[in-house]
Amino acid sequence: MDYGEELYYKDGEIKKIILDSWRRCEEYGVDREHGRGKRASEFDIKNIRDRNIQLINVAIPIMKKMYQVVKGSGFSVMLTDGNGYLLEAIGDEEIMKKAQELNFVKGALWTEEAVGTNAIGTALQIDQPLQTIGNEHYCKNQHSWTCSAAPIHDDEGNIIGCIDMSGECKKAHTHTLGMVITVAYSIESQIELIKSNNLINATFSSIRDGMIIFDDNMNIKKANEKAAEILGYSNRDIIGKSMDVIANETDFLSGAVNGDKCYENLDCDFHTSGGGVIKCSVKSVPVLLADKTIGTVVTFKKSSHVHKMANKVAGYKAVYKFCDIVTQDEKMNKIIEHAKKVSLTDCSVLITGQSGTGKELFAQSIHNHSKRAEEPFIAINCASIPRDLMESELFGYEKGAFTGAAKTGRPGKFEIADGGTIFLDEIGEMPLEMQSKLLRFLDNKKISRIGGSYEKILDVRIIAATNRDLVQEISKKNFRQDLYYRLNVMNINIMSLAERIEDVELLAKYFVERLNISQNNKKIISSDYIEKLKSRSWKGNVRELQNAVARVYYLCEEEIINDGYDYEKALRQKVDEIKMEHSGIVHIESVEMQNIKNALARCGGNVQKASSILKMSRATIYRKIKKYAIQT
Repeated sequence: MDYGEELYYKDGEIKKIILDSWRRCEEYGVDREHGRGKRASEFDIKNIRDRNIQLINVAIPIMKKMYQVVKGSGFSVMLTDGNGYLLEAIGDEEIMKKAQELNFVKGALWTEEAVGTNAIGTALQIDQPLQTIGNEHYCKNQHSWTCSAAPIHDDEGNIIGCIDMSGECKKAHTHTLGMVITVAYSIESQIELIKSNNLINATFSSIRDGMIIFDDNMNIKKANEKAAEILGYSNRDIIGKSMDVIANETDFLSGAVNGDKCYENLDCDFHTSGGGVIKCSVKSVPVLLADKTIGTVVTFKKSSHVHKMANKVAGYKAVYKFCDIVTQDEKMNKIIEHAKKVSLTDCSVLITGQSGTGKELFAQSIHNHSKRAEEPFIAINCASIPRDLMESELFGYEKGAFTGAAKTGRPGKFEIADGGTIFLDEIGEMPLEMQSKLLRFLDNKKISRIGGSYEKILDVRIIAATNRDLVQEISKKNFRQDLYYRLNVMNINIMSLAERIEDVELLAKYFVERLNISQNNKKIISSDYIEKLKSRSWKGNVRELQNAVARVYYLCEEEIINDGYDYEKALRQKVDEIKMEHSGIVHIESVEMQNIKNALARCGGNVQKASSILKMSRATIYRKIKKYAIQT
């Protein structure tokens, strides 16, 4: 075929794109006399539209705006999918009737193979914008048309559709092609933006922290589900609220508005929908545009959650369990069984017994046997905290509460222990003014930080311990009677070692075995030496026995620890060596001090590990460190 006779010329030459297309159409066997679109079945049309619903939803508003520009000029605006099926059509009534004659309607296929050279089909074929005018169309019944089309791509460059403007041939203008190219770019940008927004929204929703975005007028523009959950709002209700109603932290909000700094790990009071107050840890980052703050992104989580994470790092965890309590005494085993039953309740517990009987061992075991086992266990020695610091240590303080207070305030041990257990060792040493505050917590489960303006509800179980006779202390006006009754809901009185002397052998062998494991030795203790141990009064109870066994273990150079070795003489020699080394008066406490130093050195200063080696509680180790001024 001589295409030159049939085609429209431009500057005396046939457009190569059109010529190539005609050659393809001839290969396809397209009917030049009847170039009508082939309409799909209603079922297929529905499936096609469903697959392209995002493209349709994005394109229709843009097509309507485009049509408003050309309305009344005899043009129509068409949208197809990436395969050439017509999805949407908007146009003047006259041109739409003419389009129906060519089956240029929704659901019709307008590819080169179906209807010959046309702007839509050829643009999709060559993947570039194209304008076809008059007899550039392959089929004769389309020669009265002019069409301008541009393919639409996704963010990976794949063709997903085509936008077209068609009208009468005599109204052809190059500006029409420019319009459809602009519209195609707009649709592509909008689809890419939607995808980006979907990714952002998915990320926004998946973040486990609360997240709020507010503008420079402090109005909340966006909040994720976690933020709404923490604050007690629905997603719909929180949008539009003023941030200064939600957050009670002027420095944080003013800094956010000014945009001159970020905030991180800032304690902030957030107000809930029900009128309550939640302490949160906040991070904020300003959103800048041309060096001007246009908003702020805030992430936050409940301080209780932060405390749980800190507890894992800080090691606020109970180590011992009931299986770690070594005994063969029938009465002692009954006490353990009673303690197991006590652990299953949430009642306050008072553990009494002589010093060194293992009160903290029982407290930790009760915690680990309870439903709070995965929550914090915090031990506090009431005798080791200065009177004027006790309230801030237990209940915390707000920023500026007193001279020297941390700028961000600080939570007390009760807040950190929320959900878990507080062990108040040597409760008899607690000052009377603090006893009244502790009693208030036991009454309503609320604490108020020093300098705070509200009370916070906490879920903390209290286990207290003492070697004092609290009833006698009450008579001396040193301990509140009402507090005693609130603490003594469940009582566990631990037997002294003298009351279960048969446990001496079991304990001594247990301590030697533990030392063998840590020292990679195989020492054993002789029966003669065990009898010598059983003959002692053990006023220091299990702790004294443990220290005595550790002492002879380290002094004995043989594998068998027996009664024939003068350990007291060896001890005196050791003391004399230390005395000579330090040129001062040295007594038995120097050996203890040196032993603690050695253990800490071996454990790299880790008190928890040192306490395991020395078989002392952490509270005792800390007390000894303070007593001997040991540098850790």
